[in-house]
Amino acid sequence: MNLWLCSCFLVVGLFLSSSALTPEECQHLVKPLLLIEPSMMYGWWTTIAGYVDGEGFDAIQKATESTSMNVTQSPSSPNVVVLSEKNKINGTCVDLAVNLTIDGNTASGSVGDMVFSEFRLLPSCDGCFILSVNTTARNLDKLLQQLNINIDVTGEEINIRAIYLIGKESTVKDSELEHFKQQANCLGFSREPDFIYDPKNGFCA
Repeated sequence: MNLWLCSCFLVVGLFLSSSALTPEECQHLVKPLLLIEPSMMYGWWTTIAGYVDGEGFDAIQKATESTSMNVTQSPSSPNVVVLSEKNKINGTCVDLAVNLTIDGNTASGSVGDMVFSEFRLLPSCDGCFILSVNTTARNLDKLLQQLNINIDVTGEEINIRAIYLIGKESTVKDSELEHFKQQANCLGFSREPDFIYDPKNGFCA
């Protein structure tokens, strides 16, 4: 029995060591794309899978059934895009719209004085992107109350880090999902995704 267990651990260890990427291999997987042509972001996108680290936001992620978003050019400036989001959270549709200002490889914007986010796009499969998001949220407890999520949040200001696989379609090949997991691992998310879209949930109209 001990020999069998040792053999199993050896196989698992070999698998993990072979699947882990070196920093050099990770570098090209997590290098943000330059947003020289904002039109690359235009159109409807759906969130296929995602990871999130941040007090309170993990509860929102668990309650989220689906997310779709439409990116359009702002009439105010060629360096501004409008992100319109439709989220189904606990069976309720929650709409959100934010103007994002583009600077190099970063798009940033805020929702009132509660949430400020920076977005970066990473390369992914054909018709997909990885959306890397860093968010600072204030008075998150008020937002959680509005979403009927009962959780106590400590501190007035919270930093959240998240990455999402977004695509023109709502599903991807298994190999493409595994590639996303490798990218996530390179960014410090060494677990299964916190969110994977289930087609039975549908999207908000």
